[in-house]
Amino acid sequence: MNQIADSSAFPLPGSDAGFDPIEDRLRASVRATIEAVFDEELATFLGRLR
Repeated sequence: MNQIADSSAFPLPGSDAGFDPIEDRLRASVRATIEAVFDEELATFLGRLR
């Protein structure tokens, strides 16, 4: 029942051995969402200044 996980089994972030296409797609999606929200907020703010 008590098992110690070998940390060498988990690749470090950014290493080629640890490339995960799902994580890459998720990061891209989150980045696109944040950029879209930022652009919308910026446009609304600049519209108020006019």
